[in-house]
Order: sequence, then C-alpha cells, then structure tokens
Amino acid sequence: MFYKYTATLVFLFCSPLAAQSNLWQPQYATLDDALNGTGYKTASVAVIGPDRFVALVSAIPDTAFYIFNTTVNYLVGYWDADSLNGRVTQQKYEPSLQKEIWQNGRQSISFNGAWQITAGPKERIYVANNDSNHTIIVYSLTEQGVKPLNYRIATGDEDIYAIAVNRNGYVFVADFLANASKKDELKIYQPIDWDTGAWQAGAGERAAPLTSIDLPPGRYQGLAVNRDGSEIYIANSADSERRIIKFTGNWRSGYQQDSNFNFALAADDIVGDGGSGRPTFLGLAYADQMSLLFAATDVFLSPGITGAYSYGRIYVFDSIDESVIDTIDIAANNLARVGEYMHGSANGLAGGYASVYDVEIDEELSVYTQSYYGWAVEKWDYPVDITTTAVDELEKLFGNFELSQNYPNPFHRRTNIPFCIAGAGHVKIEIYSVRGERIALLVDENMMPGRHLIIFDAAHLPSGCYLYTIKFRSFQKTKKCCCCIKL
Repeated sequence: MFYKYTATLVFLFCSPLAAQSNLWQPQYATLDDALNGTGYKTASVAVIGPDRFVALVSAIPDTAFYIFNTTVNYLVGYWDADSLNGRVTQQKYEPSLQKEIWQNGRQSISFNGAWQITAGPKERIYVANNDSNHTIIVYSLTEQGVKPLNYRIATGDEDIYAIAVNRNGYVFVADFLANASKKDELKIYQPIDWDTGAWQAGAGERAAPLTSIDLPPGRYQGLAVNRDGSEIYIANSADSERRIIKFTGNWRSGYQQDSNFNFALAADDIVGDGGSGRPTFLGLAYADQMSLLFAATDVFLSPGITGAYSYGRIYVFDSIDESVIDTIDIAANNLARVGEYMHGSANGLAGGYASVYDVEIDEELSVYTQSYYGWAVEKWDYPVDITTTAVDELEKLFGNFELSQNYPNPFHRRTNIPFCIAGAGHVKIEIYSVRGERIALLVDENMMPGRHLIIFDAAHLPSGCYLYTIKFRSFQKTKKCCCCIKL
C-alpha cells in the first residue's frame, strides 16, 4: 500500500545543541551619553521594525522595598538607530523624578512601576503600567517621537509586569505574583480594532477580559505568544521555580497547561564570582518564522558588585523539539570587547553591565535587548543569511545534512521527523517496511536550506517498525521508527 502525504514543515536554524555557537554578533549598543543614550536604568524594549524601537526606563531607589515604587519611569524612542544616532525623544541624562504622562483630553495617567513594554500591529507600543487601575496604555512611535494614542484598558487591582501582543492584536498580560488564593492571573484582552470602545473607556472603567488563566504560584516577568495565540509561554521567575511554562488552546475554548513542556534552569546554573542572587528567566520573545523562543536570563536587580554582571544572556529554544539550541552571551561579549564586565564600549558594540531583563525580535530575526545598569539598548544579529549564503559556506557551519530521530518514538498514529539541509536542493523522504518495500512518500520537492520538521501520519498503516530515509543530492541517511496503532 502506498500513500502520498501532505507534509507540515517548519524552518529553523541548524544550530547544534550547544551553550554558545559564537555566531550571534552585536550590531550596536546605544552609547550611554547625552546624545543617544536612554538616560537612566533601562528595563525593557519594544520593537516595531528594524532599528526602530522604544526603550522603557524604570528606576527605583537602591533602598526600595518593592519594585513598583519607581521614582523615574519614561519612554525613549529610536528611529533608524545605531550606536550614535536615532534617538527621537529629547531626554535629559539621569533625570530626577521624571515620569511619563499618558494624556488624552482631560484624562491623564502617570507612569508608575511600568517595567515591561511590547509592540503590536500598526506599530503600537503597549505599556503594562501600575497606576491605581493597573492600566495597559498605548503609544505610537514616529520619526517625531513617542506619541500617546487614545487607547487604554484597566486590568484590576493587581500589579502587572509581563505583557505580550500577538500578530492579530490580542493583548496578554500577567499579574506579577500568583498564589493559591488567587485566580485569573493571566488575562487576554480583545484587539483594539475589534472593540475600540473597550479601549476608550472612561477613567477607571474596567473591561472584562476575553478569558483568563489561573497560574501556578510564583513571580511572572516574561510572556510570549505565537502568531495566532494558540501557544502562550510565561516565565516563572521565582527562585524556587526558574522555569518557562507553556499553555495551549484559544480564548474561546480555554487554555490548558502543557505538562510535557518544561524549560527550567539547572540547580548549578548560578552566578559565579561570589554572586548572591540566582539567575532566572525574565523577558520572552517568540519568532513565528522559525518557531524559536528567546528568553532573557539574568539576576534581577543585582548589580555587579555581587558578581551578577558576569552572567547576563539570552537562551534560544526550539519550541518544537523543546531543546536549547543556542545562547547569546551578553556578558561574555562585554568581557571580550572591553576587558571587564562593568564598562560599556567606546565603539558601540557592548552595552556593559550585563543586566538582561527583556528581549524582542524584528521581522529579520534580529534580537534586541537592554542593559538595565548599562543604560543601553543592544541589537544582535545572526550573521549567516541561510537563504543566500553559498552552499559550501553553509556546509562548513552545519555539515551536509542531518536526519534526526523521530519523536515520539514509539508513536501512536503521528510522529515528527526533524531534518536539516545545508543548501537549497531537492529533498526526498520516504517510508519503507523493514523488508525494503516503499510504502509512503513524505517529501519530494525542492527546499530551502535550514532545519525542517515533517509530520508523518501512520494511521492507515499496521503497527510495527518502519524505516524513514532522506535523500539530498548524493547523500542518503536512514533511521528506524516504530508505530503502535492499538495501544
């Protein structure tokens, strides 16, 4: 019996499962000075396009007991930025008691305890603010500056931190703290263009979310969603947890936690050099075009005198096979370029003072992060353009091709087959019985270089073991999979 299958393919980097590939390179860091710097401690960044972003400054006194008691809290816009140019907001250096004011007519909302911002459709910037109504307020970025828009929504009585917006404009926001006595810590709100009335309510009026999710006890400082909102990733940054949780579903039928998904820092993943704190996952970003999850990871609000500046990094996860595929080591870059952790670079390629609390990406898969104590925004790129780089250069990086073991294995009905090709070319993937009889053709087409995933549906085949073979140019590899239809 022979079947022709429609393949589900996903494209990813063929990066090895290593702590650091050394392929990610800084493109620039906004220099900490009066001309292009943010002016103060920088907690978050929201990206609307290549080199166009907004930085959020969140400063608290060193003796502050609670992080939402900010004394300085404002936005700084950048348009076509590099290390020396692009700032479109007039900004004093280390201002005293400066707070952003969102204003529309007679209504105004002062920034207080805003720690994270994100970008959404139509180049909108969303701020998780902690005024008395804990309001999500909306801005736009233009060449003239950061402008308030007539959109805001009050979320309730709880302090909020993590915020994300998917490609369709749905807004996801999480309470900073979750415990067993609370519910509905993660709320999902309708897109602005779907219900502008809800986003233009009077001062203090609260709109009901579309749905909400009860979170496990912990502290939540990172949130990311995929394109259609069917996958939610949230970082539990409590010292006892230090993990990323995944929910799947939709706002109509509800979400369920994926018990098989578990990204957590190991017990020995700690700060060296006498550091007193423990690093944890903070800001998150999701790259739909490659199914990658980026996690800013550092010791929150721990200056370098305790050793924390030697740690800051961004982990890159493959959300499909749930593995760490790369690390962007911000702290190592600082040390390599300036010879120490506690200094920014004069050439604009190291922000210094690694304190990595947030991460966002643009459509070109460039990565933007910030240095909280370095008062800077950094841009990082993966310098290999897989779609145009010569095949021989790709082969030096990734080898000729790779056929990975299917998962799950053994499987019931469906299984995933990952593979990687170094250059563009014709790919054929076939299924054979152990006696050598060809029974299925999964792929028979020209494909771009990179990492791919195909889903094999064996519902019409009897239980047993099969061989799957990939043919690419003059190369061929085969692996065995086992199917158990009747469990």
